[in-house]
Amino acid sequence: KGITNRRVQIAVLVFVGLMVNYMLRININIALVEMTNPNNSFGPYVNWTDYGGEGVSEINANDAEGFVKSAFFIGYVITQVPGGRMAELFGTKKVFGFCMFCCGLLGLLTPLTVNFKSASLMIWSLFLIRMFQGLFQGVCFPALNPLVAKWSPDGEKGKFMSFSYLGGTFGAVVTYPLCGIILAHLSWSWVFYITSGLTMLWFVCWQCFMYDDPEYDPLISTAEKELILRTRKFDCQQVSEDLTVPLVPLVWDIIKTPAVWVCMLGDFCNGFGLYVLLTEGPDFIANILPVGKSISANGWIAMLPYLSRSIMAQVFGTISDFFIGGGYCERLTMQKICASIGFMIPAIGMVTMSYLTSDKLQFVCIGVLSISFGFNGAILSGHIQNILGLAPNRSGTLYGVTNGFGNLSGYIVPLLKTWVVQDTTSIAEWR
Repeated sequence: KGITNRRVQIAVLVFVGLMVNYMLRININIALVEMTNPNNSFGPYVNWTDYGGEGVSEINANDAEGFVKSAFFIGYVITQVPGGRMAELFGTKKVFGFCMFCCGLLGLLTPLTVNFKSASLMIWSLFLIRMFQGLFQGVCFPALNPLVAKWSPDGEKGKFMSFSYLGGTFGAVVTYPLCGIILAHLSWSWVFYITSGLTMLWFVCWQCFMYDDPEYDPLISTAEKELILRTRKFDCQQVSEDLTVPLVPLVWDIIKTPAVWVCMLGDFCNGFGLYVLLTEGPDFIANILPVGKSISANGWIAMLPYLSRSIMAQVFGTISDFFIGGGYCERLTMQKICASIGFMIPAIGMVTMSYLTSDKLQFVCIGVLSISFGFNGAILSGHIQNILGLAPNRSGTLYGVTNGFGNLSGYIVPLLKTWVVQDTTSIAEWR
């Protein structure tokens, strides 16, 4: 029991860090439902239809919302590769912690944008805040890979990643119902104040208890340290050599590898489906499902797919480690199986649910969505884990390349939705 204590603590710190990371990323998606509702109980009302004083049509108001939603991903894509490399050079503790602190500060500033009298200034200020939040958050996931490579024994990699990286998914599980409760009792401004405040609390814990290397952690036992150093694939002797490699040649070497392109395309396709649900899910639920008209119910419904994903990720992580550790299946074969499950079943479920939105079938729709999306948790034992195996010492830069390409979908989805779904109450257009 004692031998696993410290790396469990590290995994929990990462888990909670990614939980508040996702809180800051997605809080605006459900807050916008109330921000743009002229009948919201607590105000203030955000009027998209006044660009410098002239009224515009409803479709342009929808354009403004898509514009704001996509801003995050403009910044998010830019810092992926630099973020991974910075973590390799300076350590995950400094890079991840600093960027989350800055992102939390920007979250606290978000409600101030409504003080602008001109809607155009309000939209642009909100756009810039979201873009800079994206710049800071783009660093975060790539910055974690070097930490995992140093702290995770090879035989536990599936469970370690499935648990710690699912903090992001659990963030969605917590954020949607939490924001629904907040919006039912307080102004939408408190969505940003509370989620940013939780981020600051995590930052204090991160600074106090996180260490980049088990070799220099005063809180780890000798037995646990020896176990990690003996079984991990991270090569300490290669570190000094890696630090001298310039970023551009390193990235070029990475993108020449065919296996990297498989992971890049996998990240893009997975991200596309994920962001359809993540950024547009509350809007779909509010406008299509009768039960979703209540903002509180909307939050709970939007949470269910992510709760399912969190549970299934642990199941697939355990199964993956069992089959690989027992010699029943090669690691690469198991990763391919998990990737196939994580893509195909959610894709089928997303199409199926769009035909189950009637009053009588709406709860079946919610069930299909939640259960099918749960299988997406398998990707953490699929192509995501494969990235660590391709280059343990350079996993931060590599993940920055693949995740940066993959998150281009986060920019595309809100704009594509605005173009395709011009009437948000039309299931045919959503379909």
